[in-house]
Amino acid sequence: MAACLYPELLTDQSFPLDVRLRAQRLLEACDGGSVGSYTASSGLLHVRQSIAEFIIKRDAGVPSCTKNVFISSGSQKIIVRLLASGEGEIQTGVLTPMPSPHTLPTLLDEGEVALVPYRLVEERGWAVDLDELHRAVTTARGRCQPRPFFKSQSSTIFT
Repeated sequence: MAACLYPELLTDQSFPLDVRLRAQRLLEACDGGSVGSYTASSGLLHVRQSIAEFIIKRDAGVPSCTKNVFISSGSQKIIVRLLASGEGEIQTGVLTPMPSPHTLPTLLDEGEVALVPYRLVEERGWAVDLDELHRAVTTARGRCQPRPFFKSQSSTIFT
């Protein structure tokens, strides 16, 4: 980050080459070559692509798409309210990885959204397990309406 905020450091040989190259790629992805530039409301495309690629690799081929990655800085309450705007009388449920950021359960509760917890697999680098997702969704039905979040190559993960 230091090299992104102070680009003169890109020529400083005390930084490893891979760090300088990564910082240079990030700056090239920013309008005007500055991390202070405006980005799309969903976040910098270069970073969203990196996140999607990481998810595919970490979760052994589970599909991930850049357009479904949303990076925010403080607009979480807005996102929760959008998720909560379901149909009917039953509360909307949001699949929530465990462990999760300590503020997430409170945020969902404030947004009147049900927490639908699922466990990440620590031994596989905190990967998502599809069987665990199915278990979480099945368990949640009846007390809330889990919202779909992605499609597999053959079908929706849940309907």
